[in-house]
Amino acid sequence: MNKTSIFTALFMAMIMAVSFTGCKSQKKLAAEQAAKELLAKTQKAQQDLEAMVGKDYASLDELAADEARLNEIKSYNLEDATVNDLISKADSHLASQRSALEAKLAAEQKAKEEAEKAKAQEAQKRDIYYLMDNIQGSGDTQSANLMITEALALFASPDVPVLIEIYNDGDIVDYDKPTTASKYLNKLKDVQRNPDKIKEFKTDANGKITELILTKK
Repeated sequence: MNKTSIFTALFMAMIMAVSFTGCKSQKKLAAEQAAKELLAKTQKAQQDLEAMVGKDYASLDELAADEARLNEIKSYNLEDATVNDLISKADSHLASQRSALEAKLAAEQKAKEEAEKAKAQEAQKRDIYYLMDNIQGSGDTQSANLMITEALALFASPDVPVLIEIYNDGDIVDYDKPTTASKYLNKLKDVQRNPDKIKEFKTDANGKITELILTKK
């Protein structure tokens, strides 16, 4: 083998050695980078989970954001005992928080609906009393009949029961002879006296009065 061939062979060997060393270095760097990223991801997941477990949520939107983050962390499939323990705790805590928030919102909605219903009933009570009061004070039969017709439109039917309370002592309640909406309104027209005070009434799904309870004046 001449000197040129020997030199060429040595040069190629050196290139291969450098290339092999460089390849090993790249793999090592990649592995180190992956390990660093995994550690950072694990630490961030642990940090976020710890925050979730110790948090009281004020809204479902806030809760939903952390539920999404929890699902994201689950998708990492991290092989870390601390993280997996926190995932279990966060799961339980977020579920409990959701139940509490939904119950609170349901209670608030119910209270709002009841307040609106009470407000509507008060307005309806004023309407029916106004008409009853004007029936007895109309001064003429034609006007009274028109107001009776208007008043009856508030009832489910002309035969809706009207109860007049004449005695109340706790659980003991006595009523006058039962009558109907039509009969009571016509009686107001005939006797020309102030109507009895409205105590309460029931309505159907359409808001029509199905029972009227008065208290004797």
